[in-house]
Amino acid sequence: MLIGLTLVIFEMQTGFLLDRIGMTGRIIVFFCGTGFSVWGLKEVIAGFLPGLSKKGYSFKLPLVGIVYLVIMCILFIGSLVGRNNLLLMVFACMAGPFVMNGWITFTMLRLLNVSRVLPERVMAGETFTTSIFFENRKSWLTVWLMTVHDAVTKGDGWMSPEVLFVRVPAGSQRQGHYQIRVRDRGRYQFGPVRVTTQFPLGLVERGNRLDEFEELLVYPRIGHLKTEWRRLLQNSTELVSDVRTMGGPFNDEMSQLREYRQGDDPRMIHWRTSARVDELIVCEYDESRDRNLLLIIDGWIEENADQADFERGLRFATTVCMDHLRNSRESSLAVKLAANERFFWRGDQGEGQIDNLLDAFAVAQPTSKMTTDQLLDGLAEGATSNRRVVIVTSRSEEIREAIQRSSDVRLYEAQIYGTSREDLSAIFEEAEETSA
Repeated sequence: MLIGLTLVIFEMQTGFLLDRIGMTGRIIVFFCGTGFSVWGLKEVIAGFLPGLSKKGYSFKLPLVGIVYLVIMCILFIGSLVGRNNLLLMVFACMAGPFVMNGWITFTMLRLLNVSRVLPERVMAGETFTTSIFFENRKSWLTVWLMTVHDAVTKGDGWMSPEVLFVRVPAGSQRQGHYQIRVRDRGRYQFGPVRVTTQFPLGLVERGNRLDEFEELLVYPRIGHLKTEWRRLLQNSTELVSDVRTMGGPFNDEMSQLREYRQGDDPRMIHWRTSARVDELIVCEYDESRDRNLLLIIDGWIEENADQADFERGLRFATTVCMDHLRNSRESSLAVKLAANERFFWRGDQGEGQIDNLLDAFAVAQPTSKMTTDQLLDGLAEGATSNRRVVIVTSRSEEIREAIQRSSDVRLYEAQIYGTSREDLSAIFEEAEETSA
């Protein structure tokens, strides 16, 4: 656009070509200058408003193409000023490859299809692979050196991974991959996809934007619970007097059958097996010390404060949940997330429906409007004698004072953990990010 305007203004101010070759030269300059200006304005508008570009096509001159075009313009103007046919012939020889390069790139970008396959779930700080499928639907033309540019956005953050497809024959499909690592949890948007090529000469770059959009939830990164957490857990279970009952006379889990020994409790005899082997057989039980867990995540932060403590507390809570589900066979887990949106999750034994909980952790946002009374509302009903209550909060002193003011003694045994690095350093260790 600037080149076109410069040519027109220069000719109008100086009359350079009008004085030498007449009105024909001025008309040619005005025509070329106007064409360059209109084309440049279109590209500027398409850059800021890509939705207005027809079918998503774009045009760009790389540095080599700009230098090549400048040389062509110099040769053309020189041939007109000097009335030199040799320069005009050189200009024509250079214009042919330039035009052919633009036509070939435009033709190769037609009848293409691009799709991607994302992983089902990803943890923050984890390197993951995305597959790109490139399909050439043309019936006769093989495409070469096609670059697929993907777009990954979250808020103000933006990444543009690329995959190069060297050769894709007509009517076939090729698969490529790229690896990325995202540092933060949250909802990431993928798309649109842009396909570009400069083949064969690199003088012209054309692109085509494809509206291929997908979404990926990135979960908080899981760390490691230290030995101190195990010790605190063991101390809390030793205080339990009411354990979860099973369908028998014992509160433990049967581990094996063995022969009856003198002094064994007759109630431990397994009569069906004893009748089959014609010998008294008793059941052995492993003592079950697991305790139900109610985990409360306080999403409160001061207004306009840094979210680092909230993110650390969320990573700690995620680690506690996964550890409890994997290692506690007899106890249940309930989670209350009090953030910008309240969320309550109650899981069965094992890891069923854990994705729903991790999805909530992925999109949770802190709030400055949560009072301590709102956080503790309904907590007393869940604080039974066989349930361990853990509160993860950035205002631990305020929560302790609120519990002390409460008349319900069931809240007094709640364990409160701060979210600062100093508060969690003794029981929680952050996981290191995987290398790309």
